[in-house]
Amino acid sequence: MSASEKEIMDDIRKDLKSKNRSVRALACKSLARFKNRAAAFLLVTMLADRDPDVRFHASQSLAALEDTAVNSLVGALGHDEWIVRKQSSDILKKLARTVPAVITALRNSLVSEDANVRYWAVKTLCELKDSEVVPAIKKLFASAGPEDKISIAGAISGEEIDEEFKSLLISGLSDPVWNVRKACADALLKLGSRVTRDLLRFLYAQDADKFYWCTKLLGMLKDERAIEPLLEILETADEDRAETAIVALGEIGSRKASSSLIKLLDSSSWTIRKTAADALINIGEQIFADLAALYESEDASDDARYWCVRIAGNLKCGQAPELILKALADPKWFVRASACGALTNLYEIPAAIIEKLFALRRDKNPEVCRASETALENIDREKLLAISKQLINADERSEPSADAGAIISFWQQRGEELKRPAQAAPVAKNKKTVKKVSVKKEDGPSR
Repeated sequence: MSASEKEIMDDIRKDLKSKNRSVRALACKSLARFKNRAAAFLLVTMLADRDPDVRFHASQSLAALEDTAVNSLVGALGHDEWIVRKQSSDILKKLARTVPAVITALRNSLVSEDANVRYWAVKTLCELKDSEVVPAIKKLFASAGPEDKISIAGAISGEEIDEEFKSLLISGLSDPVWNVRKACADALLKLGSRVTRDLLRFLYAQDADKFYWCTKLLGMLKDERAIEPLLEILETADEDRAETAIVALGEIGSRKASSSLIKLLDSSSWTIRKTAADALINIGEQIFADLAALYESEDASDDARYWCVRIAGNLKCGQAPELILKALADPKWFVRASACGALTNLYEIPAAIIEKLFALRRDKNPEVCRASETALENIDREKLLAISKQLINADERSEPSADAGAIISFWQQRGEELKRPAQAAPVAKNKKTVKKVSVKKEDGPSR
């Protein structure tokens, strides 16, 4: 580098630190004419600049340096900031079309001491469709430690996973290290439905970890071919495995599993009942008719009715209020309390339900009283006040609400004075009371 070039480089270094982004961007553009490692190093550091325009010009200049930038870019795959690693990978992919040294440098980086460099080397080579990357990383994966397995599994693309590599990843589902198991599962997920048959073979695996991850993946893949095998597990497996299978069925989200899951709402295990309820909620509104039928059934247990109500509230469908209204009059206090809680999930609450909630404030069970109070508090105040006035207004109803007193006391506690204009109702039934009514008018309340 000549003295004049060195002087220019020193000026550029100063400009790269300028507070003015335009000055920094121009400095990055200027570095493109210096075909040396010093320029490449400076440009790589600018890939971390806070301004996207500066990063763009740094990327363009690095691409213009071609061979000179390769080593700096490969080294940047291990940079502390993700944005630098990502941009370096993108530039290397762009350079690989015309610069053979890129592929060689990336292959050599597969055994780098830096985990980030190894990860991005695998990822970049896979995206470049390098013919030698799969044999190389399979060999590495088979003998690698946890960190390398995680790196390789995370970087490999679904297109690069052949049968041999798929077997290695499935074996990794029982690795002693949880992060390795998770990374292998994520890699297998990239295969989509192509891995379903392989996973189904391990539903009866003795290894608990392999069973768990295979079952979980089947749920995440949402492949309906897994429904029948998973339902069989519910009949034969222990509680832990049954719970995992239920979660997977919920993730698949098919109504084909709903009848079996609804039966589990009557299980002797609270965990199974809760997991089945969550799975049914995932399946969605399509199960509501079966749910309502179970609640109405004479054979439905108290537990089953309780979970029916909880599920109905979470489904938030148009039919839910009708079922919840019935549940507010259920003979079991915990079902009534559950119905009150379910209302918090509904978008619109009919006046009939609100009237029942006011009545339940005087329920014989204190838990129901508290639940109804909470449900009323969660309703929009203005809407609740308007409906409350309707409920105690004799002009709006054939007769006042039987629980008008409960409604009035509720609002009195909250600083609102509601009065019954229904005092004139007896006049229509008995004309002898006319004089008494006129006396009351003189007292003034009806005005």
